[in-house]
Amino acid sequence: MIRSLLRSFETALKLHAGLNMHPMHCSRRLLFSQYENRASPSRLTSSGTLGSNEAENDYVPYRQDRETGTKTRVLLEALRERFRFTDAELQKIISDELVHRCYRGRSLTLVMDTLQLEGVSRRSFVEYPWLLSLDNKRLELKMQLLKSMDFKDINHFVPFLRLTVPRLRKLVGALNSERDAMPQRNRVYYISEKLDVSPDIVSKYLSKRLFILEMPFEMFEKNLQHMIDYNVSPINVLKDLWAFRYTPKSVQLRLERAKRAKKDKIMPWMVRCPEPILQRSLKLSLDELKVLGEFSSVVEYLAHRLGFSTSEAKAIMDKHPQVHTVRVTKIKEVLDYLLDEAQFTRFEVAQNPRILCHSLKTTKERMEELKSHGCRPSSLVILCRSRREYDKFLQNWISHERNPQSVSEG
Repeated sequence: MIRSLLRSFETALKLHAGLNMHPMHCSRRLLFSQYENRASPSRLTSSGTLGSNEAENDYVPYRQDRETGTKTRVLLEALRERFRFTDAELQKIISDELVHRCYRGRSLTLVMDTLQLEGVSRRSFVEYPWLLSLDNKRLELKMQLLKSMDFKDINHFVPFLRLTVPRLRKLVGALNSERDAMPQRNRVYYISEKLDVSPDIVSKYLSKRLFILEMPFEMFEKNLQHMIDYNVSPINVLKDLWAFRYTPKSVQLRLERAKRAKKDKIMPWMVRCPEPILQRSLKLSLDELKVLGEFSSVVEYLAHRLGFSTSEAKAIMDKHPQVHTVRVTKIKEVLDYLLDEAQFTRFEVAQNPRILCHSLKTTKERMEELKSHGCRPSSLVILCRSRREYDKFLQNWISHERNPQSVSEG
């Protein structure tokens, strides 16, 4: 009886163990089957077609907007492929601060493709590498705003893409409000036509001084016309737009004063500089005219003073090009001292035109110091040398018992 009871108990244990093992075995077979299917996605059936597991795989189409970054190598290859940039141009783009800061966190190739589809040119990418660092979502909003304008080429307004969306919206609204007030349709094209400068160059400078596009048109128009009437260089007008902040009457008055002083080159800073600076500038111009007299240029004046032809005087000045930038008033003072007081010859001056750029005060001090030691330099070279070289020459002169033949003047 006891033996029969033990057999029944063992049978019950085996049955219970069998019921618990069967689900685990099935789970293992299922996991192995899934792993096998994933590890061999290209396996074919006996008929040569993909099996049911392959047909129902988890394939997701590639979406470029899900990229989180662009490797430098990938970006360089994309730039070369799309625009054929030179190595120098690629280096300029990659070394841009904003590009370098953003290329790891954004898909710059996506931004580049978006801009290219909108018509942004190769030249614009070189001129404004920061275009690649723009946020793609904000870029779409900015492009919509620019497209609301009547423009001939998107590249004429590319610099404005750097503005924030609210700032660009305000600017575009101001430009569109003048659409019917001028035949050029907006102020950028108006300035371009008046100054005879390409619109992309105009927008390059105006994007840094946005007040020009938003100030009252009547005031802006009069000031621009004054600049043109007084022959201010167009590129100088664009580089110094602060002069447009002044009233047209004050702008005209300053320009007229510069013209009467016979300034050969009227600049916009003359409109906005303090009065003492303007007076000094005009006085220097009048002094230069007085020194030149009948001569029309510094070259002619130098030729007259040294007794050479105009072509020879120009060749002398070209030996040290900085001479061309020296005021004629200073040249006169230096020549008066060297030729009349120090008794140097015109040939000695011609051999070393650098002396015309040197400080007259320093030249006099050195000549007096050398004279006190019984030295009369055989050339003007030592007078133009650095302080260290001059002191070395002087010490050599003194140590060699004032023998000018034993001292090299370099």
